[in-house]
Amino acid sequence: MGLSTYHQKRHFNRTPEPKGVAGKKRISNLRFVIQKHDASRLHYDFRLELDGVLKSWAVPKGPSLDPGKKSLAVQVEDHPIDYGNFEGVIPQGEYGGGTVLLWDKGIWEPLHDPHEGLAAGKLHFALHGHKLNGEWTLVQMHGRAGDDGKNWLLFKLKDKYASSKGDILKDEPQSVKTRRSIEKIADDRNDVWASDAKKMANLSGGIKSALLAHFTPQLAILSTKPPEGDQWLHEIKFDGYRIIAQVKAGKVKLITRNGNDWTSKFSVIASRLEKLKVDSALLDGEVVALDEKGHSDFQALQAMLKDKEKVRLRYYVFDLPFCNGVDLRATPLIERKKQLETILAKSRLSSEIGYSDHFIGDGDAVEKKACQMDLEGIISKRVDAPYVSRRDPTWLKSKCNQRQEFIIVGYSDPQGSRQGFGSLLLGYHDDKKRLVYAGRVGTGFGDKILRDLHKHLEQLRVRQSSLDIDPPARERLHAHWVKPTLIGEVRFTGWTRDGRLRHPVFIELRTDKPASQIVRERPIDPKEVMPQSKTPMPKKSKSSASNNSNSNNKPIAGVELSHPDKVLYADQGVTKHDIAAYYEQARRWMLPHAINRPLALVRCPGGTSSKCFFQRNWSETLPNDVHKVNVSLKKTPEMHVTVDDLAGVISLVQIGVLEIHTWNCHNDDIHHPDQLIFDLDPGPDIKWKQVSEAARTVHRKLTALRLPTFLKTSGGKGMHITIPIQPTIDWEAGKSFCQTIVESLGNESDLFVGNMRKDLRGGKIYLDYHRNGRSATAVAPYSTRARDGAPVSMPISWEELGKLSSAAYFTVEMAARYLEKRKEDPWRDFEKSRVDLHKVVARASAA
Repeated sequence: MGLSTYHQKRHFNRTPEPKGVAGKKRISNLRFVIQKHDASRLHYDFRLELDGVLKSWAVPKGPSLDPGKKSLAVQVEDHPIDYGNFEGVIPQGEYGGGTVLLWDKGIWEPLHDPHEGLAAGKLHFALHGHKLNGEWTLVQMHGRAGDDGKNWLLFKLKDKYASSKGDILKDEPQSVKTRRSIEKIADDRNDVWASDAKKMANLSGGIKSALLAHFTPQLAILSTKPPEGDQWLHEIKFDGYRIIAQVKAGKVKLITRNGNDWTSKFSVIASRLEKLKVDSALLDGEVVALDEKGHSDFQALQAMLKDKEKVRLRYYVFDLPFCNGVDLRATPLIERKKQLETILAKSRLSSEIGYSDHFIGDGDAVEKKACQMDLEGIISKRVDAPYVSRRDPTWLKSKCNQRQEFIIVGYSDPQGSRQGFGSLLLGYHDDKKRLVYAGRVGTGFGDKILRDLHKHLEQLRVRQSSLDIDPPARERLHAHWVKPTLIGEVRFTGWTRDGRLRHPVFIELRTDKPASQIVRERPIDPKEVMPQSKTPMPKKSKSSASNNSNSNNKPIAGVELSHPDKVLYADQGVTKHDIAAYYEQARRWMLPHAINRPLALVRCPGGTSSKCFFQRNWSETLPNDVHKVNVSLKKTPEMHVTVDDLAGVISLVQIGVLEIHTWNCHNDDIHHPDQLIFDLDPGPDIKWKQVSEAARTVHRKLTALRLPTFLKTSGGKGMHITIPIQPTIDWEAGKSFCQTIVESLGNESDLFVGNMRKDLRGGKIYLDYHRNGRSATAVAPYSTRARDGAPVSMPISWEELGKLSSAAYFTVEMAARYLEKRKEDPWRDFEKSRVDLHKVVARASAA
């Protein structure tokens, strides 16, 4: 059977089940497992290793040691070998949602050829497990009871292990892996996963996702002073090593900001985090060494790493970008910190793990207190900001003393009785990525670091300077050049006019960041930071407003754009105002297809050249014209984003939304779709002419069923064909109907493939019917796309298809010209064309 069916039925970004691959085929020591599975109905999953997979049967009443009892066993899809060790909770709503307990495991021994037995419908074998032993038989049922051949009978043969007394299922209910009951597994998971994951997913901006394998931390920008206002929180700036902790199923990795695995270096921290009561998480924090006063001591931390000296370590955690299957990067910071504090408190970890608390507002007082305590400074963060993997002005650092890292580019000879070297020559990268000279530092070195660092520098010596602009001759005198790989942190009082450090003092070497990231830190005024929430900001004076004659400041649909000239598509120069103006022009055609529907958004606050993130959950930080709709089928609400007019659409532009995706239903009936979508996604070697012809083929197929078809470009590589239907069917029926069409087209033409696996798409067009499931979305008609070129998803007539050169043919600029000249809407009959899918299916069946 293979694992294709297993993979198709599961979303591995939502379920903790192992994805797995087919293993090596073995002929001896074959494993068997029995998993107790409390899903929609309690049953037992009986699995036998064969040909690199686990052959599997669902046994509703479980196995019995009584030879007189024959248990129904329904054969299901093959599972990967890794599944044999799985125990946990599959989230509700996913395939097989429920609690899984590893009830028994061991070795099974075929008592004849297992392949012949499976083919003949009778498998005779012996089990050597913790609970089940002796001879057993699986017999395939035939006739009506056998249905399609999946129904078998599992029963015990008479031997010394057989017994008609008692019930082994009740006598030994615990897991052979953890000795827990199935209720305990559910409770443990509910405390941590089911309830917390649900809370996480309901947080604004929370997106279900697999744990991120690679993660880049957010960095702060140097500020002249702490920002003002209650929209900022302030944390202590620690003097240690920035560490991202990856937690998954009780295993922990500690990764530096440079991507190095330092788990072994901070093993005590990792061992404490193994007790964190989460299934999976990414924690962002700083590992520090504490002195007698409880202050961080970086030199002591270095001594521990280098010389194994004993120090008191603590991992201060200040952010939670990911937790329990939910990506929280789009969630406002204050909500992330609240969840982080709750999880740390619930986990009751040792003193080595600490929560980095904060103060809201009054940043000047917080900085003053930090400096009085001889701390490095503070970090100020926007309370409503998302987490972005770059240096961003939503995080500002204010230092008690000027200090930063520099690249060591050389050294000078020592003078007098000094040993090692005289001074270090320093550099940094400018905005053109050139290595620029920053001056020398000759103080702050102890005897030991003079000796040790000199040995290291000798090994890095090169003949010529690595600086892109040579310093003056006097600076080069008696200089020895080295490879620019070492980084030193320096405290100084300022900069000279010619770009040299004033009164520099060496602090320490840094090994937690690459030299390529070292730039001159230029402090910014916090007042220049663009507000990102509805928190009231100081209003501009009338005089300053009157001096700005830029017409782009005029409100659109009553929405005033902040920074309307901000470029969001750098390659095209398309601004925030350009996009808003385009939507205003397209409003009468776009709004009927975009408003009053649950939405999913792609937000790119910095434009397409920076990090974008996905958002579907509503939050109070969103603009007033962006509303919420409850899409939950349960008592607990799940609020998604929606808009009901042009002001809502323009408000989305205001917060950097570059893609608007819609559900296939309206807000007033989330149980029934009112349109179906076929997404034609071409493989990389497919030409546009083939895409056009494929769209016509689908069109002919649907037209033959008397279905109305409306065409639009995706703005990417393919096309979307939409069918308006009456909201009288449920989601599963609509998706099933589309799947039938796709399978039929796949049988009729080699050009189509209905499997989402990318390795099957070579020379084919993936005809995606999965956009018709509940909560699935597709880009809205007329929406921009977050791609180079500023493309637009544009509805067109079937006659216009032949005039296009690609699915990204329409850009914001071209779409504006097209709509200005267009005489009629190609989707003008969309509403009155709605069909009753029940009648279509009945008509097709009768034919």
